[in-house]
Amino acid sequence: MTTVQPHHAAELRAAAAHQLGRRSFLTVTSAAAALAFSVGLPGTAHAAEADARRIGADPFTLGVASGDPGPSSVVLWTRLAPSPYEPGSGLPRARFTVRWELAHDARFTRVVRRGGATAHPEFDHSVHVDVTGLDADRVYFYRFRAGEWISPVGRTRTAPSRRARISELRLAAVSCQAYHDGYFTAYRHLADEDLDVVLHLGDYLYEYAVTATGGARNDTDRRLPAHYNRETVTLEDYRLRYGLYKSDPDLMAAHAAHPFVVTWDDHETENNYAGGTPENDVPPEEFLLRRAAAYRAYWENQPLRTPQRPTGPDMRLHRR
Repeated sequence: MTTVQPHHAAELRAAAAHQLGRRSFLTVTSAAAALAFSVGLPGTAHAAEADARRIGADPFTLGVASGDPGPSSVVLWTRLAPSPYEPGSGLPRARFTVRWELAHDARFTRVVRRGGATAHPEFDHSVHVDVTGLDADRVYFYRFRAGEWISPVGRTRTAPSRRARISELRLAAVSCQAYHDGYFTAYRHLADEDLDVVLHLGDYLYEYAVTATGGARNDTDRRLPAHYNRETVTLEDYRLRYGLYKSDPDLMAAHAAHPFVVTWDDHETENNYAGGTPENDVPPEEFLLRRAAAYRAYWENQPLRTPQRPTGPDMRLHRR
């Protein structure tokens, strides 16, 4: 994680001590957090390119997803992660080219769009493809390729035309999925439903510690690394937690079956935070750095468009 240097934190605390107004203080704090999280991003630095054919294990362990469907567009998502429970997900700090295809059928005999995208290490090798020029209210199938590895096939659907007369809309609303509280069985059933879209209303993950046996899951076939048994605070913490959640097979099945429209609640960052106010008594600049880490990991792991990418601790989820 990129962090504000100690002297920056001291300056921010000194500004508060000199009784800067709340608005001015949070503006300075937000600017510092934005600066900290802009270091090394595409456009300011460029990682070397690596040959995806050298990826030695399946990089699509977190599956695929689609989201934010419009009448003529949809976002396709994946994240390269051969080892999702390890820092860096088992990949070098290099960028990889990922190919994608969108078709009318699951066998890809009628491909309608294809292209390439770059998985940047600065964004944890996540891929967000905004596919445009599609037919309204139509089912499509999609997949990704990295080197010789091919992802699972995903199914998505565009929204109806704005002028269409709709007799029904089939949707599911989900929220508050706590890995440590048990299995995501409901998602397996949801994957089998005939739906137009899934609305995720927040608490996609919980920041609380997860024990080696997965909390209430009491897993007997594996033990989670020790870094899960602590609360998420840093960018690496949040990335690892998304790797854990998104590796759940039932959640992966739901994402592969339907487009999601997502928003957050509080636990994607911290319980009961509000704006720049944390749950506990910590300096505002420290909390905004945590919020910046949480928002960045959220964008990296959701089917969201590039304009929705956060700037430091600030992120706009809506399109207009």
